[in-house]
Amino acid sequence: MTLLAVLGLFGVAFATWSTIISVPSTGVASVAGFAVALVLVVACLTVSEERLVWVDRAVLLLGLALLVGWAASNLYSQPGYGTDEAAFEQYAARLLLHGHDPYGANLAPALSMYRVPIQYATYLLGGGVVHTLGYPSLPVLLVAAFVPITHGVQSVIALDVVALAATVVVMHSLLARPWRALAVLVPIGLPILFGYAVAGVNAIIVAALLLVVANRWSAVGRGGRLSRGDVARSVCLGLAISTQQLAWIIAPFVVVGIYLLRRHELGPRGAARVAARYVAGAIATFAVLNGPFVVLGPRAWLAGVLGPITQHAIPYGQGLVDLSLYFHIGGGSLVAYSVAGLLAYLGALVLYYVFFPRLGRAAFALPTLALFFTTRSLAEYFMTLVAVVVVSLVTTSRDDFERVPLPCAPVHRRRGRRWLVVACGVAPSLAALSVALATPAPLSISIVGVQTNGQLQSVWQVVARVTNHSRNALAPEFATNFMGQATSFYDRLSGPRVLGPGQSARYVLDATNHGSMPGVTTPFLLQCVTATPATVSSSALFVPQPYTAEIEPGYVDSVLRSGASVTFRVGLRSSFGGVVHDAGVKVALGQLIYGQSALIPAEAVMNGAPQGETPVYARTNRSGVATFHVRDTSPQGQPVYFQSWIDAAAGYPFGYSSIVSVLWGR
Repeated sequence: MTLLAVLGLFGVAFATWSTIISVPSTGVASVAGFAVALVLVVACLTVSEERLVWVDRAVLLLGLALLVGWAASNLYSQPGYGTDEAAFEQYAARLLLHGHDPYGANLAPALSMYRVPIQYATYLLGGGVVHTLGYPSLPVLLVAAFVPITHGVQSVIALDVVALAATVVVMHSLLARPWRALAVLVPIGLPILFGYAVAGVNAIIVAALLLVVANRWSAVGRGGRLSRGDVARSVCLGLAISTQQLAWIIAPFVVVGIYLLRRHELGPRGAARVAARYVAGAIATFAVLNGPFVVLGPRAWLAGVLGPITQHAIPYGQGLVDLSLYFHIGGGSLVAYSVAGLLAYLGALVLYYVFFPRLGRAAFALPTLALFFTTRSLAEYFMTLVAVVVVSLVTTSRDDFERVPLPCAPVHRRRGRRWLVVACGVAPSLAALSVALATPAPLSISIVGVQTNGQLQSVWQVVARVTNHSRNALAPEFATNFMGQATSFYDRLSGPRVLGPGQSARYVLDATNHGSMPGVTTPFLLQCVTATPATVSSSALFVPQPYTAEIEPGYVDSVLRSGASVTFRVGLRSSFGGVVHDAGVKVALGQLIYGQSALIPAEAVMNGAPQGETPVYARTNRSGVATFHVRDTSPQGQPVYFQSWIDAAAGYPFGYSSIVSVLWGR
């Protein structure tokens, strides 16, 4: 286990090394980390088992040092926030420090202030964008404490990195000696948690707090009273539910589990008293942290903390909703996905109660299965809990749960009854999911044309034919999707605002920002959402670039004399780099001088065309290769830059090659 933890740190050291030029201190940390890790590998293989504890401690220190270097490397490379969640928390903390209630305030300026790519905002089915705080108060309070330390720069990420470091230290202190290396391997050696930490995701804080809750949680209330450790677990649960709604769905499973674990020992009333005291501690903690904001503005606070549930954000995630988003299965009833998620959660809770001896240890994993059914099924909900699940696993025993008397003994006496209970727990969510998948998308969307911006290699306008096959008048909002997440909504230049039942229309749609423009090298979908009813529809995959151009030679490594020539051969390549043998394809070669302060026309002669003409065209031969002979008889003292592309029947240029510079001497 220790050896695996050390090997996991090699990847961290290498990632830290990437900024050795721009941030030399990270390079020092990386090289030193490699050296120490190599020594620790040898130590793992040679020291006695008694002395391995010292190796574990060295791995812990090395992991924390590399975590700091890795974070510094990422902060330099990505100085802006990658999520609206982080930007809103930072802005809300700023408002709080200036004496303003952050709940209900318009936080939209945070997106530009903290350089969040606009396509990463959270968009709503009705065409709007989330612009208010949507979490309980603890993240804002913690960020406010970090703002003076970081001078208001990257305070959220600094907080998350500290929380991740705390996760490492807490895990190391909680786990038994044979398992302590997991404290480094899971949070740092596996890049999952670090990636979310530098993205500013507050579930990292939730995970750090739930570590304490999960530690030996099967012993809570033993003897009929809460020990100091149990009180700490209760408070940490209150802190977790004061951070993010993810903890809300886990808390009932933990409380039910505590009740069932103690019922055999204390009886139903005694177990209920223990569970009630545990819950009271959590609620009291939640009330202390959120009470002042409730007093300031109860409606604003309630709207904020319930926002992720009530705001009707566009579907996104790595769950079952992808069947509608990308595979054209369903899409006509997003509400059915939400109902399926709710029923899956309730069914999981019932099964957890009935089959507690078997399912009890899954208290921190089982509830997240329900999120796989919902329209917002982000992978972070599952992956940020990996350390919590590990701690729960290695600090509890299967015997703790298997010796608990069956909560519903009659159900377990006959196999048929057990299967009936399972079916009753699972069937309602599957029925709702069936409705979601069986209700077809209301709109058929066909992309009939695009406009690109040439050498910027992006699609800035999409023309689509849309038909409403439903019985409802729909107000569609359009966006492209080329990265698994829909972009910001496109402007509608033409086409009706409301599309009636059975009506077809031609829409001309413009991207509102460069980040929402698909590259001509990138296949994309045109997706449409409607708010009433809540639906999503997608076009077929549109491929702007069937192949790309590859120019050879890729570089000219000597200065050519005046009048000398160079021959460029431009071949066609597939998206995976394979050779394409298409003859007669029209290929262009352009020339330009990128001057220090301006673009300068170049004066080379290509394929005998007039001097300085650009672009010049040639057709591919049977091998899919176009040939260009280039010479320059009047050098301008600066490199001439050549780039090739394909000018095919699609009506727009695509397949841009790399740029080759050639310098002719005078």
